[in-house]
Amino acid sequence: MKRLLAFALVGLVDGVVRPLTHSVHTHKLLLGPGIEPLRWWFGRRRAWHTFELAARHVPAYRAFLAERGRGGRLRFRGSLTEAFRQIPEMDKESYIKRWSIPDRCFGGELPRRGVVVDESSGSSGTPTSWVRGREERAATRQLLQVGFARTASTLTKQPFVLNAFSLGAWATGMNVTTSLTEITMIKSCGPDKDKIISTMKEFGTDYTYIITSYPPFLKSLFDDDRLDWDEYDIVAAFGGEGISENMRSHILRYAHSAFGSYGASDLEINLSIETDFTVALRRAISEDPRLSDHLTKTGEYGVLPMIFQFNPYDYLVESNDDGELIVTIVRDRNINPRIRYNIHDRGHVMRMRDLLPVLKELGHDEVIREKFLDLPLLFHYGRSDLSVDYNGAVVGPDALRDVIYSNAELLEAVENHRLISYEDANGDRQLHIALQLTAGATAAGTLDQARFRELVMDELRRRNGDFHNAIRTAPDGTLPTIAFYAFHAGPFAEDGSKLKNEYVWQLPQGGLDRWEVDLTHVVARQ
Repeated sequence: MKRLLAFALVGLVDGVVRPLTHSVHTHKLLLGPGIEPLRWWFGRRRAWHTFELAARHVPAYRAFLAERGRGGRLRFRGSLTEAFRQIPEMDKESYIKRWSIPDRCFGGELPRRGVVVDESSGSSGTPTSWVRGREERAATRQLLQVGFARTASTLTKQPFVLNAFSLGAWATGMNVTTSLTEITMIKSCGPDKDKIISTMKEFGTDYTYIITSYPPFLKSLFDDDRLDWDEYDIVAAFGGEGISENMRSHILRYAHSAFGSYGASDLEINLSIETDFTVALRRAISEDPRLSDHLTKTGEYGVLPMIFQFNPYDYLVESNDDGELIVTIVRDRNINPRIRYNIHDRGHVMRMRDLLPVLKELGHDEVIREKFLDLPLLFHYGRSDLSVDYNGAVVGPDALRDVIYSNAELLEAVENHRLISYEDANGDRQLHIALQLTAGATAAGTLDQARFRELVMDELRRRNGDFHNAIRTAPDGTLPTIAFYAFHAGPFAEDGSKLKNEYVWQLPQGGLDRWEVDLTHVVARQ
């Protein structure tokens, strides 16, 4: 009876909350301080309600559960957290690719009106279509508008958004444009430096330009000397991948703020956001090993996590036994529900009530003073399925990124990086670390490549003890190699032809033969 009353209360509250989300100003009330426990509690019950609806009314999900012995009416015993862990995870391979889009919708069919279809390219480069109904698009729009309103309220000049995410059917670029058009001035340029620079020259310095894009594009844009960047007022907003704090500092030479958001086309594009508090916390973690040991898994993954805050009333975020994030979109109005969806990202969640005592104990009062939302925190370490295995160790591109960006000279000189795993002629698995120079660094030819090859490897080994031991114990002929390449040369010859940068390649035997790949620089064992 108590559980029935609880779910009845959830329905009542949901009926009250939904009208509040129709306005940016009332929506902000739902993110106010002091009600985090209620958001947490209601969010989990909303998630279970959505799960039950999907289990009954979504043909694909019904079949998916039956395959895993979870058919029929499901009831939870014990805590809701324990019950949720009994629900099987889904992902793109096990669910999305196996059933048609209509079968994955409520009632087994798509609505005739109000549906927008966008695409994601994924790591494979093969597009996947995602369908979004009115309710889902309205929720995404409100979240983006609330974030924008918070930024705009601090500006003294009229905001002008330059949307430099990829356009067309791609999810992020499309949703940013449709969400912000009605509340601000916006030009959707796509990742086109010429167009952005010409627009800023044309409109002049009387605006605050809010430039949204992927981090590598922002760096490339600000390194372009056709504008005197000091004359312009700029805010940078990024997504799609993480950055190091050194990279943020680099961007802040040109923009007066730089915040990211975390999302995925598989789910929604704006699940969580960086705030002043999370940036201050991340910087404190990078400088204080005690804090890092208390809060993060940096020692295990070899990378400083991105840290975001999210609303538990909208998303239930868990971690499985492999340290991967499992996300449930708790709204029951989404036409294509995702229940315990494994995006194959590493991460974990921490509530504010568990974090603050640690900050107080270790004397980080300056971080606490930045807190203005009591939303829980999401620690994100990058993709779990975009790492490479080397002699029993796991090496991720985010760790390599952090090493490159930790050095000012490398940050300026390196355009892109890639971990390449392949088989040699003997069938042995090899690891090649490829670093692409910028056009300017290629032309200058002044980078001390030998010194920086050694620096990169020393830092990777220092940050990842498993990788260090794997090198020491590697069989003869299988030590990693590392090399710098000229701009758009070797394995980077076709860079820019795909939507996003590729940071990991798993190639079959002979996969490197088509390029003149430099395999002469072998890492020393010691």
